[in-house]
Amino acid sequence: MVTASRPGSNFAAWDAARAISRPWIENTAIGTVQRLHAGELLYAQGDLHACFYLVRSGFVHTTVLHPNGHQLLLEVFGPGAIFGEASAFIAAHRHVSATAVTPVVLSRYEAQEIRELMGHSPDLVMTLLQLLGHKHRLLIDKLSSFTSTTPSVRLMELLARAELLPHDSRTGKLHLTHEQIGAMTGLSRVTVTRVLRSMVEKNWVATHKGSIEILDPHALREALARQ
Repeated sequence: MVTASRPGSNFAAWDAARAISRPWIENTAIGTVQRLHAGELLYAQGDLHACFYLVRSGFVHTTVLHPNGHQLLLEVFGPGAIFGEASAFIAAHRHVSATAVTPVVLSRYEAQEIRELMGHSPDLVMTLLQLLGHKHRLLIDKLSSFTSTTPSVRLMELLARAELLPHDSRTGKLHLTHEQIGAMTGLSRVTVTRVLRSMVEKNWVATHKGSIEILDPHALREALARQ
């Protein structure tokens, strides 16, 4: 059974995909490798193309642009995430824009290519059906709780995934600036700085130029669980 760390969080769909994407990760015979630089647009809201993606490394976020010009962060996708499949198979215009937050390596799959696999790779097809079901349920959770997610919770959700974020394997420091964290959580740089300052005062983290060090991951996870 797939469970998200928090219902309605900006990482719920990533969590759901990671639990069932192993067959896609291990199958390198299908799809096309695509690389993006940080800040590069993968597809824009309103685009029409029949493909979907698996994140092999790096991070992508999806946003929706409202008529009033306000941009809303919907999801953050990291290693193991599969996204874009719904629009790909129904040939619908994209409802969101997808942008690389860090350098990203993706596998890009054409919908027609996957249709041809249905006869001899049922495990791949089944994972997509499972993922669509989980995402539908998560969407309902997101709609009911989106406005109640505080900046501190968004930041804790991100830092709780320290092992999956860009980091120094020797020191464990996360190579993320306040601007990058803001982009990944839908927060302003000023808000990120304010929330991190509070975490520093609690001795949960230490901040350095261009990096963050998690001092007490247990306390961080406990605080997140209480939300």
